[in-house]
Amino acid sequence: MASPADMNRDFEMLRAHLMAVLRAHETTADRVSSPRSAWTGEAAGESEGPTILPKKVLGLMDMIDKYSLKGQAVFPEIVEYVGKMTASELQVAGRVLMDTSLQADLAESHHRLRAFKMAVSHEDDTNDLASLTWKGLLKRMVAEGVKPEKIREALSNQKIELVLTAHPTEAQRRSALKKHEEMLSHLQKYDGKDSLTPGQLQGLDDNIKAVQWSCWRTNTVRRTRPTPEGEARNGMLVIEDTVWAAVPEYYRRIDRCLRRIGQPPLPYGASLLKMSSWMGGDRDGNPNVTWHTTKQVVTLLRWRIVELYYREVDELLYELSMTGETSEELQREIEAVSSMWSAPTVPGGKVCRPDQRSGVHWNFHTGVAADEPYRRLLMAIRRRCWRTKKTMEAMYMGTAVDSDFEKEVLTSADELARPLEIIYRSLVESGDEVVANGRLLDLIRRVRTFGISMACLDVRQESDRHSEALEAITECLGLGKYTSWSEQEKCDWLVKEIESNRPLLPDTLEASDIVKEVLATYKTIAELPIEALGAYCISMSRATSDILAVVLLQKIGGVKKFMRVSPLFETRDDLIAAPKVIDAAFSVPWYLKHIKGNQEVMLGYSDSVKDAGKFASTWELHVAMEKILEVGKKHGVNVTFFHGRGGSIGRGGGPPHLTLLAQPQGSLERGHLRLTIQGETIGRHFASAEVAERTLERYSTAVLKHQVTPPPLPSAEFRAAMKELADTSAEEYQKTVFKSENDIFVRFFHTYTPTSELGQMNIGSRPAKRRAYGGIDTLRAIPWIFAWTQTRLLLPVWLGNGLALQKYIDAGKLPLLQQMYKEWPFFQSMMDLIDIELGKAQPDLAKHYETKTLKDDDLKQLGQHLRNGLQQAITNVLAVKGVDKLLLKDAVVKQSIAMRRPFLDISHVIQAEVLQRLRTAQDAGEEPAKELRDAMIISIQAIAAGMQNTG
Repeated sequence: MASPADMNRDFEMLRAHLMAVLRAHETTADRVSSPRSAWTGEAAGESEGPTILPKKVLGLMDMIDKYSLKGQAVFPEIVEYVGKMTASELQVAGRVLMDTSLQADLAESHHRLRAFKMAVSHEDDTNDLASLTWKGLLKRMVAEGVKPEKIREALSNQKIELVLTAHPTEAQRRSALKKHEEMLSHLQKYDGKDSLTPGQLQGLDDNIKAVQWSCWRTNTVRRTRPTPEGEARNGMLVIEDTVWAAVPEYYRRIDRCLRRIGQPPLPYGASLLKMSSWMGGDRDGNPNVTWHTTKQVVTLLRWRIVELYYREVDELLYELSMTGETSEELQREIEAVSSMWSAPTVPGGKVCRPDQRSGVHWNFHTGVAADEPYRRLLMAIRRRCWRTKKTMEAMYMGTAVDSDFEKEVLTSADELARPLEIIYRSLVESGDEVVANGRLLDLIRRVRTFGISMACLDVRQESDRHSEALEAITECLGLGKYTSWSEQEKCDWLVKEIESNRPLLPDTLEASDIVKEVLATYKTIAELPIEALGAYCISMSRATSDILAVVLLQKIGGVKKFMRVSPLFETRDDLIAAPKVIDAAFSVPWYLKHIKGNQEVMLGYSDSVKDAGKFASTWELHVAMEKILEVGKKHGVNVTFFHGRGGSIGRGGGPPHLTLLAQPQGSLERGHLRLTIQGETIGRHFASAEVAERTLERYSTAVLKHQVTPPPLPSAEFRAAMKELADTSAEEYQKTVFKSENDIFVRFFHTYTPTSELGQMNIGSRPAKRRAYGGIDTLRAIPWIFAWTQTRLLLPVWLGNGLALQKYIDAGKLPLLQQMYKEWPFFQSMMDLIDIELGKAQPDLAKHYETKTLKDDDLKQLGQHLRNGLQQAITNVLAVKGVDKLLLKDAVVKQSIAMRRPFLDISHVIQAEVLQRLRTAQDAGEEPAKELRDAMIISIQAIAAGMQNTG
């Protein structure tokens, strides 16, 4: 089996190549006149020497090698050495360390894929990794007595929807990410190096070095923020580059594994997966996302997916050349579309000849033979795809739309899937099943996965914005201030107006720009096909009226088929109140009838952690799900949870098999899972088609395991203990973060972490704060986690936990905690995830930041107190798990951290040095030099690469 040592070997090879290619260009003074011009794109004329790697940087690299061997004994020497480097030298050093950490990312990604392949092909299906594959999991389930029929039924009912977000957490530019994808493809070829000739092996080395050099020559510092549309394009490219290719193999792998346990494959029209997006639809706190942005993004997504369909139909035209008997169903369909085409110009000539307005088609431009039935129907499908593509292109570019073309635009997946499925059934009926199960089946499954839009676009807005819009309407109508009404008055009026046939929006409405934008968004929704849209998510949902308000606003906007409404509960208090809000909503007769037995509820993991800490957040999420499920059963409603997980464990991220264990019994009973894929993790989830396949499989197997073998219900004793741990930890967390004397914690946070510098990175279109004023309470959860990750204190994950565990241990209840860890999957998952994050924390580096940034004694005392809390958390987590070291459960993560540590640690040393210089300049009222600001940005990127997450 694959060993973590293989990962280290790959990393050393990549690192050696990187340093070789950089050293090879040391004397290129004619092309590179500045240490930084090679990668910042700056003009020549700021030369500090002819070499691309200054001597000080080369010296630091040598010291890092020494540090990897001797550890802390060399640390003071490195700190002193870095303190004498210029800002330009720190820039270059940070860039080398960032690129080195990215080589480690590639080595780890490649190793995980290699280990997965070996687990799939290996005969031993008893290891933990094999149980996360279709082959291993299904084999184990059957061995444990699960009926194969039950497995297939559960699989057929699965509905997994991955929602890509553009939250400002991907520290790397798209240009760099594309190059990393290319490098990963080269690295994968090394596994077959024994079969390569010396020349081919040399060519592979040269290709890797070429990409490394191209990365080095690419500016990693964003000078401007991306636009929401630009973010959407990046997400679309990921889907097009990798997910599109991964989907067919994902389904084929399931089919093969079902056959192994004696079951038929999935139905040809199975739809287990959906892709959605927030990019261009998430306007919560982001004024850059407007109604026009949403319309353009949806149009772009429709344009690109139909382009991919068009290409596949073109390929099928070559493949499905069969003549002879076909099904009557197919013959009727051909007859129905025959009116599209003019008659052949000569008797017996080609049919389905595109007219002049259909543009130039490279393949089959002159039509097809009359006795080729499949091609005749495919020509009609291709024509409709082409006309849809040209219409979307015109709409996006703002040019005239051909009215005849517009009539044939695809507005639902069925319009494309139905004729393809007719062809499929005819082929099977005619004895050509082996052909039907090839490219045609792949296309059908892609259509069922992607629909008419590459990703369904969610719309998200804060509840207060809806209230402002309704208040403008009620005041204009002379009904008073909507926001001053009681909750019952709001609900009664909202339902009355929803059921009323009269228009509500007065022509004389005068409103603020914010209200106009809200109303314009609903008018835009009305113009778009419902299948191109996902859920309407209401952030800061606190009452039933928040849900009904969105329904009424859709009606006011002219929406015919309403978007489903997904209330989002984020803070700890909101999670506690959520079951009552949902119960009240289901108690409204009109609404209960409207949802037809299905309701989506979104749960936020980020704000609840920022609000109360990891223990309290995890527990309140668990309890909220349990109670909402009970409310659903009481009213006969199936509840699907939409999990707003971030990339880091501090925001609900982590391996799927661990995070899904934290869900209560019944939450995945129907196999429906909807969750966000955070911006910073998109590249890691979908780095290549093979990685994307693995990602889809990991989520699906985790859901299937939860479906077929749900976790046991905890005892009353376990629940009481967890509640006490959550309450104690939340009290300590909130006392420290929100209730410190003289705002000492706020001062510590802004002095000690690079939080103010994060805003200069231009890594997202959304502002870092919901409001331009305020302290930590207005700061978004993403920069909150990001800042603590940069200093390696990782405070949000452990603050309060260590003290809560200590109180239980002091009370002689350690055996109870250990029993909870052994017998309760929820508690085990929570502790294992915290273990992973604690394994990344580094108290010595946290102390180094204090030394470089803190001057006041009260801040230094707080720093010492926090580090003591970190150590207490580590000690007590180990005690509960009954082990003496962190990360014993995941050898790959442990090896990955050890592999990165020398380079990551020195990235922190550089950042702390730059941070000190920036603070000194600020204290003196001086504007920091551009070189120093860029050095900070590069150090942030280097640490984000080494930590593999940001916020």
